Amino acid sequence: MAKGLGKPVLYISFITPDPFAADCEAHMDGLRKAAPYLFDEDGTCKHIQILSDGEGYLVCDDVAELERLYDMTVGDDGPTSSNPYDGDVRVNAVTSEGNENT
Repeated sequence: MAKGLGKPVLYISFITPDPFAADCEAHMDGLRKAAPYLFDEDGTCKHIQILSDGEGYLVCDDVAELERLYDMTVGDDGPTSSNPYDGDVRVNAVTSEGNENT
């Protein structure tokens, strides 16, 4: 995909919250913190299809944007240099540049 588009790509995946579960709002809050770029500043989801599917591709304008989004993603490796979140929700990320957090 990245080669065809000529742009770097970030693939992310995560467990989607059950909208009927008692902890749905807590899970969504964790997702907002583990991958803040998926949401607007008011908490509204910017990528509803990715949220619904629990996975998706984000096409970036350049490698700097890709690296910024990747570094904001908290996976099983825990907090990153730009995202101190250390809660239960984790987001796996793989870049077209070869980076991976699990």
